[in-house]
Amino acid sequence: MMSTTRSIGKLAVICLGAWLVTTAGCAQTATTAGVSSAKKTAGAAGVDPSIPQASLVSPDDPQAVTLASAIKKVTVFSDRAMVTREAAAKVTAEPTVYAFKQLPGWVDEGSVRVASTAGRILDVRVARTYLARATEESYRKAEAEARQLTARMAALDDEIKVLDAKTKQVEDIKVFSLDKLHKDVVVGNVGVSTYGPVVEFIAKTLRETAQARRAVQAEREKLGPELEASRKKLEDLKALTQLEETKVFVTLQGTAPADAQVALSYALPGATWETLHELRAPDADPTSVEVTSFAVVTQVSGEDWNNAELTFSTQSSTAAVRIPELEALTLGDTRAATQSIERQSASFRRAEAAFKGQNRLWNKRVQSVEIGSNFEESYQTNFEYLQVVTSKTVQIFQSLQQRGTTAQFKAMSTTKVRADGRSVRVPIGRVNLKSKKAIVAAPEQSLNAAQTLEMLNESGQPLLPGNVALYQGGAFLGMTNLDFVADGEPFAVFMSVADQLKLSRALDKKHSALIRKQRYQMQLAFIVTVENLSSKATTLKLADRIPVSEDRDIVISGVKINPDAKPDSKGILHWPLTLQPKEKRKFEIQYQIEYPPTLVVEMRRNKAAEPSPAATTRHGASPASPAPPAKAYDLKRDIEQLENAF
Repeated sequence: MMSTTRSIGKLAVICLGAWLVTTAGCAQTATTAGVSSAKKTAGAAGVDPSIPQASLVSPDDPQAVTLASAIKKVTVFSDRAMVTREAAAKVTAEPTVYAFKQLPGWVDEGSVRVASTAGRILDVRVARTYLARATEESYRKAEAEARQLTARMAALDDEIKVLDAKTKQVEDIKVFSLDKLHKDVVVGNVGVSTYGPVVEFIAKTLRETAQARRAVQAEREKLGPELEASRKKLEDLKALTQLEETKVFVTLQGTAPADAQVALSYALPGATWETLHELRAPDADPTSVEVTSFAVVTQVSGEDWNNAELTFSTQSSTAAVRIPELEALTLGDTRAATQSIERQSASFRRAEAAFKGQNRLWNKRVQSVEIGSNFEESYQTNFEYLQVVTSKTVQIFQSLQQRGTTAQFKAMSTTKVRADGRSVRVPIGRVNLKSKKAIVAAPEQSLNAAQTLEMLNESGQPLLPGNVALYQGGAFLGMTNLDFVADGEPFAVFMSVADQLKLSRALDKKHSALIRKQRYQMQLAFIVTVENLSSKATTLKLADRIPVSEDRDIVISGVKINPDAKPDSKGILHWPLTLQPKEKRKFEIQYQIEYPPTLVVEMRRNKAAEPSPAATTRHGASPASPAPPAKAYDLKRDIEQLENAF
């Protein structure tokens, strides 16, 4: 009886193990079937409704002959570029439609112009199409491939879970066997034949499970790169469904067959330029210097300019240039006179909106392979710098137009300007100018006297505002800046500090006072000294100033100057001096300011409302951008500072 019981126990253990393994296999089969079913369901799913459909895409002209064009000329403005493409075409007696394709989607259609050297232009049409469509065979094939690989990876993940469950079930069998072994030891009936089959079954099952796991892991590692590549391909195609390209269709007809050069011009945003100058002096006391002007061009227009003829313009690309003519002053509707400009502005606003929405994806598609993995960081940095330069250049060129000055500069050589936002220097002028060394001192502004070079602009073209890099004998001295200099206008450039001169300007408190009455009266006296520390005579121009009031509430009176000097209309005082070695001169300046008590209170309130310089740097200009220009002289700010001295 006891032997029969033990046999039944062994049989129960073996049957239990077989039942658990069979259950695991069934679970595996069920899971695989579920994956297959899900795969079929996913395959029958429709197109993502968030992806642009074919109805959103402008139809193409199947009869159009595609032209192979190249960019030949580019005119860069402060906030856009006018690009000219040229292509060869065959003109026949029958009308033929030619197409310029693969242009960025932010081309300003209002600026499109076409010219041909032969034949007659019958029609010009601008169309936009998406670079890819969700209904195209290539897109659907990529989507199906990505879905299939995703399902295969999910099935392998399920297989790993099944093998984990099977391993756990075998571990449970081991625990059950150990419990029974402990009981048999107590009874005293332990035999190899009793537990041999169980041990063999467990070892065989674990071995098969480990082998299956290794096979699944190997297949997952092999499938991983394929799945990643498929997903990237699908993401790229999805991005293309959001990108537009512009196509220009031109219909030409001639009286006889002829070869023609067709030129297409169009404007698009994403380009700007600024001026940089280099001044090179051969020695410390030059009689002539070489001045080279550069156009620093930056563009992310979506097209590379490969050795095109570049022109840089300060003129507004939207303002109408007309002959000065007085018209009647009317109070009626003037809309008719501005309709043309408004239409141009509207078309460019559409182009700007498309540029901001699509430019990053377009350049990622075109430039990312060459830029590398850090495309996003590089693009964002260059794009922000482009915005800063554009804003600054627009303001500078507008100030030039207010004084009635516009200019165009042609590049002295061709170069390659990529559409990745990296700045490129292009020379636009080089001239040798006669120079004369001079020393200028303005102690109120700086206690360092400046050595300058005085020149006359005889270059035949104006010098635009911008930074100036100074070189002397091949050595770099530093940077300064230059305002607008017209052709034939004299100008001066800072070269270095005149260390041999010692300057001082101090408030003479013995002869200065602040009287607080119904109106404040501030009596001021300043003592200015200039000393020549060198062993040679030094000639210089000393400058100071008397405040000039443009406010009726502020009155300047009691002006006394010693030695005598007459201020100009701006209140500037000039003294031409020649100091002998170790000589020291003293100058006295006195005047009285009368103003209301509320003036300083209002100044402090306005100052508190202004943003801090740190906030401006953090949210405004890029660190790579030039420093902002110094604020203009404000008498009210000067009064506030002088009150603090009392």
